[in-house]
This record gives sequence, structure tokens and C-alpha cells, in this order.
Amino acid sequence: MWFFFSPKIVYGPDSLVFFENITGKKCFIVTDKILEDLGYVKILTDKLAKFDKEWEIFTDVEPDPKEESITISKEKCLSYKPDIIIGLGGGSVMDVAKGLWAVYEFPQYGLDDLHPFNRDLYDLGKKVKLVAIPTTSGTGAETTWSTIISRLEPEGDIEVKKKYEQAHKGLIPMYAIVDPIFPIGMPSHLTSGTGFDALAHSIEGLTSVWKNEFSNAMCLKAVELVFKFLPTVYKDGKNEEARDMMHQAATIAGLGFGNSQAHIGHTLGHVWGAVYHIPHGISVGLFLPYIVQYCLNNPDENDTTAKIFGNLAKQLGWTEWNTEEHTAANIVIDKIKQLQKEVELPTKLADTGVSREDMDKNMNMLISLCFQSSSLTMSPRSANAEDLQKLFEYAYEGKDVDF
Repeated sequence: MWFFFSPKIVYGPDSLVFFENITGKKCFIVTDKILEDLGYVKILTDKLAKFDKEWEIFTDVEPDPKEESITISKEKCLSYKPDIIIGLGGGSVMDVAKGLWAVYEFPQYGLDDLHPFNRDLYDLGKKVKLVAIPTTSGTGAETTWSTIISRLEPEGDIEVKKKYEQAHKGLIPMYAIVDPIFPIGMPSHLTSGTGFDALAHSIEGLTSVWKNEFSNAMCLKAVELVFKFLPTVYKDGKNEEARDMMHQAATIAGLGFGNSQAHIGHTLGHVWGAVYHIPHGISVGLFLPYIVQYCLNNPDENDTTAKIFGNLAKQLGWTEWNTEEHTAANIVIDKIKQLQKEVELPTKLADTGVSREDMDKNMNMLISLCFQSSSLTMSPRSANAEDLQKLFEYAYEGKDVDF
């Protein structure tokens, strides 16, 4: 037995009009102060007002949100008693909205109760609906069942903002409204980072140990759309077709990896981002070619990574169908590197402003945090501590992975 979970998805220009069909009057909007200042919250509330809905707004979500965001918003929700919770924002907002949804419907639960074995969470939605509205084209969090919340905890001599990857299929939003009106204002550097987040989801989702035919189809389409439209929208952020297609690509990638899972690239990216406060999309996008090389070098003769990436290159027309498997697979790496340069994404860890001395000093902590990431177990090639250290070192110097 396997499964494929998805929210009801409304996409394309003017998708916000669908609120007319969502029953309930009182809305609790989870967002952040920047989106409010940019006028994005007003775009939403103007539409809600048109359909005679009321709202209360929670804007205290920060990047890599801490547990306190859920605790505080829960108390506000218990007082307001909404019919609809709306997450308007990027991945951090979605993570808080999903966590809030669970602890509001089940006030006896906290962050540690949001795990796959809590059967109560399959009943989410009886008390309040969750509507997810992404404003960036990358995380796919509007379709997924995980919520990544941070806690400040001691690690060696310093306090680290540890990311906890809590997950349950019941946390998938009931509705995803994918309206391109929101990402059209993204600056080029954010377009680049979020676009590579979507690509990393798709590439890792294709090779995760939980991959399946449904996720394969979604991830393949997402890769195609990202390569076709990310360069265009990076150069011309007002290109409406490219914005719409990239917004859809991120959601499709979310459906793909949400039903297969990301793996070692997200482990490394999460850890680097948590320790050095590097944006998520940049971190996972930077590691992408290195982890593809690492997985292709798997000594297990039963591994299918080369076949998967070889087929990917052929399906997207990057090489002929009779090209040898490993040769075709390596074309995928070349394409990723080419796209990184085209959209000016950093290609090595040294470009993120972290000194080699700082990385070496914290190496044991970086490796320890990797082993605490559930994503690591989804990798088609198992990594030991020596492998992880080498991956950090090779990615820092920009060296092709040869082990």
C-alpha cells in the first residue's frame, strides 16, 4: 500500500476569487510584517471583504520561525475562534500556519505531538479550514505535510537554532490558492533562490527512497518548468506567463517531493542555513550538483540513480535516447551548474561569506546536526560522518565530488 495526498488546488490569475466558495466567515491570517508592509495582505483582505468575511491578522512570523510563533498565535486563535486559518507567505509562514492549525484544533498538543504516529491529526479540518496562499515560488509548503519549526538549543559552546522537521499527512492544507499576483513582485535574488528550492525538491524527490510513480510524474514536470521559465523570470520579473508557470512549478514540485521526500541535499542545506543563517533556497540550491554527483557515485551496484537521471536527461531532450546511462546522467549535473550561473546563484559555500576556518571549527557540530535530520534517511546513498565532512569541504571549495 502507498498513498498520494494533495490539497484542493486553485491556480492561475484571479485565484483569490475562489474564497467565494469557501464557507466560513471569520478568518485568522498568518503572515509576516514585510508582506503586510508590501501591501500583499491588503490584496487578500480586499478580496475577503468583497465576500463579506472578517479577519484578524497575525504578522509575527520570522524566517526559520521558532516554536513561540505557534504558541502565541494559538492563544490568539483560541480567543478569536476563526472558521478559516489562512497562511499567506513563504515556507516559514506556511510552517507556522500548519502547526497552528493542529494545536488550535487539538489544544492539548504541542510541537512534539506533530509526528506521523498521531492518528488524531488525520481528523484536522473539522473545527477550522486551512487555506495556504504562497507568495514565493519555491517551497511548495502549500501542498506538503511537514512543518519546520526551530528551537534554540545548546550545541557545544554555542546556542543553535535547530530546525525540527515535524510531519504528518494530516497537516496538508485543505486548500492551496496559487495566485501569481503575489510572486510577481519578487526581486531577482529571491526569484533565483526560491526557484532553486523548487528544483532541489524535484531532483531529490526523483531519487528519494520513497519515490513512486505519482511523485515521479510531478517531479519530472516541475524540473521541466523550472528549466524553461526560471531564466526568463529571473531576467524579467514582470513576465506574467513565466511568473505563473514558476508559481505552478513550485506547487507541482511540492506535490512531487511531498509524496516522496527530499533527502541529503536538504539535510546539508538545512544545517548550513541553520548555523550560518543562509536563506534556505540558496543553501539547498548550492548543494544540488554536489549531492547529485555523490548519489551517482554510489558503490551499490543495485542503485538506480544513474538510470533515473539518465532518463531525466533523455525525457527533457538534453541528449539522445541511445546515450549511455552515466553519460546522460552527468548532463543533468552540467545543466544544474549552467542554470546556477544563469540566475547568479552561489556555486560554492565559500561564496556564502563563511570562512573556511569557521566551517572547520564547527565541522563536528555540522555533522552532528546532519544526523539529526530525518531527510538524511531518505537518500538513495547512505552517508557516514566522513562522507558528510567531505561533502561540506568539496562544496566549500567548489570541487566535483569524486568519492
